[in-house]
Amino acid sequence: MKTGDKKETMRTDYLIIGKVLRPFGVHGEIKVLPITDRLDRFRDLEFIFLRRDRSFLKFDVEAVRLMSGYAQLKLKGYDERNDVDALRGKFLYIDRENAVKIEEDSYYYYDILGCSVITLEGKLLGRVFDIQNAGSNDVYFVRSQNSENGEFLIPAISDVVKEIDIAKKEIVIRMVDGLL
Repeated sequence: MKTGDKKETMRTDYLIIGKVLRPFGVHGEIKVLPITDRLDRFRDLEFIFLRRDRSFLKFDVEAVRLMSGYAQLKLKGYDERNDVDALRGKFLYIDRENAVKIEEDSYYYYDILGCSVITLEGKLLGRVFDIQNAGSNDVYFVRSQNSENGEFLIPAISDVVKEIDIAKKEIVIRMVDGLL
């Protein structure tokens, strides 16, 4: 991956907004799978970040096109297919300061990942390691603290999820039949 005069930064407060699928065309564009509820958030991007080890590299966005569930980005200074081929499979980030503002009682996936999941009675069940959208709601993938239970799914619905405390990195749930 070319870096040119891109500025390196050491902040860790970045949110994933997409994943580079592949180069698009021959002029250095990339096809991006959005990892956000709002595809239109790409329209206003002036820059994105790519992670390299523990640092984030800032890249200026020259152009954006939205196409049926995907975004195409043209990064400034990347004018040929070969220039962006190394970006295939990389995640695109935005710093929290420039992230789209979300509603109260809504959370970024980034905030939910790594949260401990505990019952109303205070029993630690495990930690969230992945999140997927199941259409009407998100589903939290939890790796159990108990090796017997392995991994299980928590539907992010109000009947089950009773409290989310991002500061404590905790999700309190009400156990329902069939959950474990």
